[in-house]
Amino acid sequence: MPRFRPQVAPKNHRLRNATRLHEANFIKLQRVIPSIRSITERLSYRGKNESTLSVDVLEKSKYTTTFLLLLQQHDQQCWLPALRMKIRIYHDANVAEVLSFQNHHRLHSRYDYPNPQMYHRNEKWQLNSFLGDWLDFCLRNNFTFKDRIQPIDV
Repeated sequence: MPRFRPQVAPKNHRLRNATRLHEANFIKLQRVIPSIRSITERLSYRGKNESTLSVDVLEKSKYTTTFLLLLQQHDQQCWLPALRMKIRIYHDANVAEVLSFQNHHRLHSRYDYPNPQMYHRNEKWQLNSFLGDWLDFCLRNNFTFKDRIQPIDV
């Protein structure tokens, strides 16, 4: 009689939980923008190498804030287009979710493949994962707003 051995899920499979990803992104956003719960107007931060990180609040309610996160390179020889991501944070649940990326809106959690827009099967997961990577980049390069944020008119 064969012995039953429970199979342990691979580490990368365990990390594919969307809620964990949204929670991790919320924590990182709080580190990049410490007063994220209370922002009401446009914020800008100019970093080294002529890069600008901007946060534009689009909608604010009791439990959510929707904003546009924009990273622009002002270098003359820059090959990378400005990165723009619309994000909604849920204050009561402490999660952050990507709503749009580079003006692609209404993303579904699953797509058939191939599809006319050539989205990945798990496009929404990939964008939320990219947000985490982007926030890691901001933290590594000190693109963080200080505890006391001063809005800058651009």
